[in-house]
Amino acid sequence: MKRTILWFFAIFSGLYLLVMGPIFDPLPLIDEGVALAIFVKCMSSLGYDVARWIPFLGKWRKTKNTTKRSNPGSKAAASTVDV
Repeated sequence: MKRTILWFFAIFSGLYLLVMGPIFDPLPLIDEGVALAIFVKCMSSLGYDVARWIPFLGKWRKTKNTTKRSNPGSKAAASTVDV
């Protein structure tokens, strides 16, 4: 069911980019940017890396550790404290 919803959003946002993208609108690039973000995120969730074809998006990396550190290169950030 999740894949079906992802495919629906990917197809809908892709068609929106192809059809409505070239048409003039009062807020340029905002709706196209949202549609592009939805398309890229849905396709990456489905297992397709389309961000490599879009040069201004850069590389999307998955991180193993989701905690944020102040300075990842320092020894203090890598040490753990047992209490």
